[in-house]
Parts: sequence; C-alpha cells; structure tokens
Amino acid sequence: MNFSPGKAVLEYADTIYAVPGYPVNTLIEETRAELVINEKVALEYALGDSLSGKRSCVIVKHVGMNVLADPLVHATSQGLRAGVVIIAGDDPNAFGSQTVQDSRLYGPIAVCPVIDVNNPDPVGEAFYASERFSRVSIVRFVPDDLKKPWKRVPEPYYERRSGQLADQDLTMYGRAVSAYSAIPDMTKAGYLPFPVPPLIRDGSHVSRSERGSSRTLCPGCPFRFVFDILQEKGIRVISDTGCSLLAMISPYTCGIANYGMGSSVGVAAHATGVALTGDYALIHSGVQALIDLHAKGRPVLVIVLQNRCMGTTGRQPVPDICTYLGFADPIVCDACEHEKISGMMIPGENFRVLIIQGECPEK
Repeated sequence: MNFSPGKAVLEYADTIYAVPGYPVNTLIEETRAELVINEKVALEYALGDSLSGKRSCVIVKHVGMNVLADPLVHATSQGLRAGVVIIAGDDPNAFGSQTVQDSRLYGPIAVCPVIDVNNPDPVGEAFYASERFSRVSIVRFVPDDLKKPWKRVPEPYYERRSGQLADQDLTMYGRAVSAYSAIPDMTKAGYLPFPVPPLIRDGSHVSRSERGSSRTLCPGCPFRFVFDILQEKGIRVISDTGCSLLAMISPYTCGIANYGMGSSVGVAAHATGVALTGDYALIHSGVQALIDLHAKGRPVLVIVLQNRCMGTTGRQPVPDICTYLGFADPIVCDACEHEKISGMMIPGENFRVLIIQGECPEK
C-alpha cells in the first residue's frame, strides 16, 4: 500500500519529535511532529518513550545527526525496548544548508542499522531492525525522495516486538562486545552500507561477575542516603554519566538505563519520570532538556547531586549549577537533610528540580 512519506511514518510511530530545517520541513508538517529544542533532546525523548513501550520517530536534517550523535551511540550499547527510528534528510547540493554530509556514515559510527529509502517499506523495516537489534535505526533520504510514494508492506515481521536492555552485569567494555556481536547479522541483512572498524580487544573482562568487582560509592559519600532512599522506596530512575550510574550497579537496582552525558532528564521525562544526575552532567548537556520540559509544562523530578566537581574524572571544578537554573526554581537541600530530601522524592507529581549539595570525600 502506497503512502506519502509522512503518512508512512504515522502508520508506525506512536510519537514523533523533530527539529525543523531543509529538507525535512514538509515531512514534519505532514506528521505533526512535536518540535523540540534540539536534536539530542528529541532523541532522548524518543528513547524514553521506547522504555515505556512506545515506538518513536525523530525527524532531523543531516547536520542534526551531529547534535544527537552521543545518545545515538550510547543507545547501541544500552539497548532499548520499543523501536526508535531517526529519519534523516540529507541536502547533498547544500540548497538550504551550510554543509554537505552523508548521514549513512553514522551507521558504522553507532553500529546501527541504516535503511535505504528505496526499501519496499523503509519505515517498517527500520522499526523492525531497531527492535530486532535493540538499537536506533536510521532512514536516510534526499529531497527527491519526498516526491516518491513510501509504502507499508503488511509483513508479519514488522509487527511490534520488544528489544532488550543491556545486561547490567556487563562492564562498559562488555556492552561494546555485546553490541558488536550483531554486526554479522546486520551486514547480512544489508543494514550496514559501510564497514565497521574492528573492536579493539585488550583482554578486558566483559562482566563484573567475571572480573570479581564492581565500582561503588566512596567511603563517606554524602549522597549515599539518596541512593538508599531511592532503593527503599522502589523509585526507578534514569541514570546519567558519572556517579549516578552507581544506581544501576549492585547493591542498587533503582537505575534502569543510561544514554550518555546529560541524557537522563530528557529520557526520564518520557520513561520513569525521575532523573538522577550530577551537576556537571546537567550543565554539560542536560539543561537543554530541562529548558524544553519547563517551557512545555511537563512533569519530571530531576535529582541533582551537586558536589561542585567532576568526581569521576579527576575532581576538576564545576560552576555552581544554581546560577544556571533560576528559571526552574530549584529546591536546594544539604545532603544531611534526610527527612526533607525523602519528602521531596515524589515521581511524576510535577516539574521539580531537587539540588542536593554535598562535598566528595578526599580519596
């Protein structure tokens, strides 16, 4: 069955996010996609929907692929549930752009499926591949492709299925090994238009149980109570890069996923409703999602561990996050105010930023 490109997207996607630009504007208008502050945040929203069981599509032009590259690559190692598809419009003649690039090159970078728009059913195939391999798929088109009808082929294998999140026992290296194991099947299916560089194997352990150790909170960590109360209350959070990742590592199981630096706010808003992040991750690239969510009046609880340093990378100083968050009217607590903190941890109630201040112990 033939469809216009926009109707083909609407046939499969439960949610659609976009950032305007040439040549994707007509596709955005036809799908009535939600406009988002930038492409990275759009993909974070889509990944949050995926964790909630919703198929999601992100529509961007080629330069927007550069903005969303970090969560795209992280999604390959983290995995997902419902399918996520990026539809990338390239502008090879720079008619409405300042640069020329080929979005298919992100296939080998992110080790993710790239679907040719001339496929019998490109959007259906992309969602199928995303759920089969538990990573984001890319459909790339050029302006002339929007003049052609796109199809929906009622193939049984296009029906919804669930992808998988990475085994939390895997080390970071182990996640990469697991993600790269899909390359032969993806290549056979024609999903990788360019070769993927080989994974460097240095003898690292692929699982924590194999290694016999896991990183944990430092002795005297002022934020231990935060992790303990999240665990005790059964509050599920999206972790960020940094110490908040420890919510995903034994003895804690309250953290369910991480999609890269500054990703927790956007993903959490469409998944668990609770983000656990550090002050640097939020300043780095999480604040854009916070701005977008605040402007749209969307509920999310953002728990910020403010230690004023990059605790996992060498204790480099971080500016005071409070200086940047006046618009969000944050609630500021000292890490020792356990009763106050516990009372503020109410998921999904409204838009709330809870900043918990503490000083990391000297190692």
